[in-house]
Amino acid sequence: MADRVPATIGKYRIERELGRGASGVVYLGLDGLRGRKVAVKQMHAHLLAEPAQAARHRRQLQSEAALAARLRHPNIVRLLDADESATPPYLVFEYLSGRPLSDHASADTLLPVAQVLDIAFKCGHALEYAERQGLVHRDIKPANLLLADDGEVKLVDFGAALSTQSEATQLAGLVGSPSYMSPEQVREETLTHHSDMFSLGVVVYELLTGRRPFDGETDFATLYRISHEAAAAPSLLRASLPAQVDAFVLRALAKAPQDRYARWSDWADALLALSRSLPRQKSQDTETERFARLRALPFFAEFHDVALWELMRLGHWRRVPRGTVLMREGTPGDSFCILIEGQVNITRQGWQLCTLERGVSIGEMTFLRPDAPIRTATAVSESEVLVLKVPNPALRGASDTLQSCFDKAFIKLLVGRLVATNEQVAEWDLVAAPPEKS
Repeated sequence: MADRVPATIGKYRIERELGRGASGVVYLGLDGLRGRKVAVKQMHAHLLAEPAQAARHRRQLQSEAALAARLRHPNIVRLLDADESATPPYLVFEYLSGRPLSDHASADTLLPVAQVLDIAFKCGHALEYAERQGLVHRDIKPANLLLADDGEVKLVDFGAALSTQSEATQLAGLVGSPSYMSPEQVREETLTHHSDMFSLGVVVYELLTGRRPFDGETDFATLYRISHEAAAAPSLLRASLPAQVDAFVLRALAKAPQDRYARWSDWADALLALSRSLPRQKSQDTETERFARLRALPFFAEFHDVALWELMRLGHWRRVPRGTVLMREGTPGDSFCILIEGQVNITRQGWQLCTLERGVSIGEMTFLRPDAPIRTATAVSESEVLVLKVPNPALRGASDTLQSCFDKAFIKLLVGRLVATNEQVAEWDLVAAPPEKS
């Protein structure tokens, strides 16, 4: 029988239960001080009944809190608060309005293939970030991946995570959900990022087909199949899937870790190539491709992946035809653009100044000079162009990391333009100089 929903937990007013597992219950709470909804994960009270058991479970929760506190990534749910000494103890996470991916893991609820590949791409980046923090998640499954109402995906629950950089208490033995375990996890061997890669491969298989690749009649049968039997090609269960999808998924599910993708970056590259190979309309660029477009531009060379994902949430992508006025001289401006594709003509007072190519910003002076947000030139598309439009208020409210990245990129860009202008002026002076007298 479900426990009675408490009225409050700590300073948080509880509204309803969101879900429950073996270790605790997750409630929807309200942080009245900040006026925001939160997810409160409270340990089951019965786990604290016996002193030795209570001490062990508290140490595990403290370990989860310590690990989660290290993680700052747009595709990982953020830890906001914790009280490990409360009875029962609890953790507080950011709340997402959405559903777990387990809601899209049956044949009648499958997501579009392109969206599944985007999810796999983002989860790979999140797990690459976790790997850099010395973490192996060990419990990747659809229930631990949340799909928000806005289409964003977030990884949750590092309660079973293994830290390779800490001697803090870790869950030992066979940890994880049987259907999603890697072969090395079944054998209780040393785990690396390749184990999480296998588990994520199982998730992708399930999201594409509505079936798990190794399920048997019992947990023991499932673990045996994971260790000894090859997965059937996903296209056998969903005939519309192309051969490239089969190849990607089956490589992720290779029995030997060294036969999977070497690094998460290889996983991402393979997904990008796969995404580009799928038929679609020109306007249906996936987030995977958009991320790759930004990463390829020199302007973003010093931006970390986390900063780029944050930027993609802030900005608006626009594809406009030739002759479109992007900015007009003398008018107020509260945004700037990054030119992703095409050419843009810049004029001032009717004079042609230059033609800008892909990979530069346009109109950034209204951000750099908030006291004088007036356009100083007119920008007109010379061809069909693709731009990323960034509202100035959004960037000013963004993380310090993203703002710092833009500050450095703007300085580098402006210095380059100043050098080019000085060289051009020097050429004009040379041409205009009178000939020397003999």
